[in-house]
Amino acid sequence: MAQEIGVRKVKFTGGEPLLRDDIVDIVASVADQELDDVSLVTNGVLLADVAYELAEVGLNRVNVSLDTLDPAVFAKITGEDLIGRVLTGISAVVDAGLTPVKINMVLLAGVNDGEIDRMIKFASDSGAVLQIIELLRTQDNEEIFARYHRGLEDIEQKLSERALRIETRRLMHNRKKFILPEGEVETVKPMDNTEFCMHCTRLRLTADGHLKPCLLRNDNLVDVLSPLRSGSLDGVRVAFEEAIQRREPYFDGKKIGCRHDVGKVLEAWVMMSVSWGCSIKNMNEMPRGAEK
Repeated sequence: MAQEIGVRKVKFTGGEPLLRDDIVDIVASVADQELDDVSLVTNGVLLADVAYELAEVGLNRVNVSLDTLDPAVFAKITGEDLIGRVLTGISAVVDAGLTPVKINMVLLAGVNDGEIDRMIKFASDSGAVLQIIELLRTQDNEEIFARYHRGLEDIEQKLSERALRIETRRLMHNRKKFILPEGEVETVKPMDNTEFCMHCTRLRLTADGHLKPCLLRNDNLVDVLSPLRSGSLDGVRVAFEEAIQRREPYFDGKKIGCRHDVGKVLEAWVMMSVSWGCSIKNMNEMPRGAEK
């Protein structure tokens, strides 16, 4: 049904999707649907164990959350001393051909913002793309946001000075991609960014069967599980259409409207949360940025 109304790409998120014992089977069932792209976001801890299986069943690529290369800082952010397993996982997915592998680095003021050059080199040496992501303010992290948030403007300026060329990804929140002599770097700036909302083409499916029109809101969800379980494909279509009608820019900037064309809105992504389990990230201390 999602394909019929324009969904061409699916990304598995979480929680941590690799906590599912049946994640390979789930990915296989989706990859068999002749989509343009099937990808997965993970903290990387369990990645090496399933990288080759995921590649075999049709996963196209992987995003790995890695905010630092310093073991002590990694342990501070995540609450666990598991950086070695994440690095092994990155090597495994590159070797398995799940490319482009993207490394998601959420920038935290005074914590990891001195590691950008080191992270760029690591990503390039690993055959990966670095995504530098602005910390996202949510309804329950005001104190943490105030303490750790920093803008990316100065970083983008420095990257611009080094770049061979700069590309703008129109269907990916209008984000910038910097092609450097040593590799690729993307920046993701969601905060108070009307461009981020205006160019959003994503719809999320929660683990409990609701369509989520906006990453930053939980008050406009649409139940799609009930009609699906009752066998009502018309009801599923209505749920998708209702979710699209409920879309509106979180950062609206007064002049930016919401796109309601079902096919266009869904042409890029449906994000699927497939795990009830939480990430290894210690979210009570260091919340992540926007989904990637």
